[in-house]
Amino acid sequence: MPSGILDTAVSGLNSLQRSLQTVSHNIANANTEGYSRQRVELGTNAAQRTGAGFLGNGVHITDIVRQYDEFTSRQLRSSQSTFNDSDQYYVMAEQVDNLMASPDTSVMPAMKQFFNAMNDVANDPASIPARQTLLSEATNLTGRFATMQNRLKELRTQLNQGMSGAVQKINNYAKSIADLNKKISEQSSNANVGYKANDLLDQRDLLISKLSKVVDVSVVPGGNNVLNVFIGQGQPLVLSNGAMAVSVQQSPLDSEKLEIGVKDPSTGAFADITPQLSGGKLSGLIRFRDDLLTPAQQSLGQLAASFAMTMNQQHAAGFDLDGNAGSDLFSGIGAVPVQASAGSTGSISVSFDSSATGLIDSSDYQLSVGTGPSYSLKRLSDNSVISLSNVAGNLVATPPNTLPGIQISIGTAPVAGDEFLIRPTYSAADSIGVALTDPRKIAAASSLNSASGPLPGDNRNALALAGLEQQKIMLNGTASFKGQFTQLVTDVGNKTHSAKVGRSAQEVLLNNAKEQMSTISGVNLDQEAADLIKLQQAYQASAQSIATTKTIFDTLINAVR
Repeated sequence: MPSGILDTAVSGLNSLQRSLQTVSHNIANANTEGYSRQRVELGTNAAQRTGAGFLGNGVHITDIVRQYDEFTSRQLRSSQSTFNDSDQYYVMAEQVDNLMASPDTSVMPAMKQFFNAMNDVANDPASIPARQTLLSEATNLTGRFATMQNRLKELRTQLNQGMSGAVQKINNYAKSIADLNKKISEQSSNANVGYKANDLLDQRDLLISKLSKVVDVSVVPGGNNVLNVFIGQGQPLVLSNGAMAVSVQQSPLDSEKLEIGVKDPSTGAFADITPQLSGGKLSGLIRFRDDLLTPAQQSLGQLAASFAMTMNQQHAAGFDLDGNAGSDLFSGIGAVPVQASAGSTGSISVSFDSSATGLIDSSDYQLSVGTGPSYSLKRLSDNSVISLSNVAGNLVATPPNTLPGIQISIGTAPVAGDEFLIRPTYSAADSIGVALTDPRKIAAASSLNSASGPLPGDNRNALALAGLEQQKIMLNGTASFKGQFTQLVTDVGNKTHSAKVGRSAQEVLLNNAKEQMSTISGVNLDQEAADLIKLQQAYQASAQSIATTKTIFDTLINAVR
């Protein structure tokens, strides 16, 4: 009997010691990121049958479990992905919004000053100071276009660096998750079946949680407590045999645009998965680039190109102080940038059509060459297609289609499979400059006196130039220069505001998910302190049972003597 009491007491001491150790472990990791509270689960030892009935034999540890809920964890990962997507988009969009709306950087104040100076020339067409002021304001205006464009280019560089950094993080997290999968699998082998490496599981869940901040993930359990991790629309990232490598490379047609993809390990072929990605900071960067940055850059270039070409066209209709026909007032509007895809053997040249400035839009275009050869021009903003015909080396639109204010000429004959990216307005804002340096060459007059040159005080062309401020030249004749830019500012502002509202909503959902996760898995120090006292008292009671057993044993020995 004493030995039975002793065994029971010892089982209690051992179990309580492990329980105390687990509580201490919880307290020590109360502030450890990703740690889940652990609890010792106890079970009654098998009872011993006696003539008087079944006699208890103490306690044993059945498991050490972590307080964890898969549904709550999945909800937290989803909330983190959505919030970081919205947050990254808003942070970037706000910078464009501030750029567009600020009077210190916006082109509208500078354009207003330019037209004010043009009106001053119209009021006194012979005034050299007024003409010099006009050239100065023209320089300020082109400088403002360049400043805005350069700032947008800086944001694109920042964006590309962010995308590259995000891909590096994805690969680092994937490798670490795969390494933990291996360790967890080994510790869940046949020799340890039924037991889980709680701390390693926490570390893996923390890495997956951090990964979800970069890109949306889905997790599928595998054998031996292995987790398979997927991104995008089912693209495997971590499987039981290891991690896949995600890479980033330039678009074949656009050197400034990055694509995210994976390479076939056998062929090295790159598979673009960018359109499949969602959630996380990476998705926020991609959405910002495609939804706001690129359209804003194109729309700004559309305004710059249309403004410069319209002013040049009207300026050419007048005469300067020396009786010469007006030359270009603005420079830099000529050749349109073209990028050929890798492997293309042909070449084309593209320029603006000065007779169709109203047709210039803000989209990029992709020229594809088919058999024959045949030619098609796809508008990348909406994927609409314009069929083209080769007429004496020039590609013209097949009626009723029209080209978007550009002219396309063939150089080296393209062959089937060649592709070209045509970007009429993408970089136009930083390419325009002021062509005139001599104020006398401003063509303010509309007619000549055959004997003495321009008519004295003739300001009709200056008035016509000043009048362009109010004319609806932009957006197929529906908006003035100011109206087009106002629409751009409004569009950027609306998207930024929408992103801010969406971010705030997602932040609330994220905080709720964090609170729910903390309730389930977090360490409550008050609760741990209470458990510590309870376990300490139970441990002391078990120790007292051992002392009692010793007293009984000594009494029996003395009785035998």
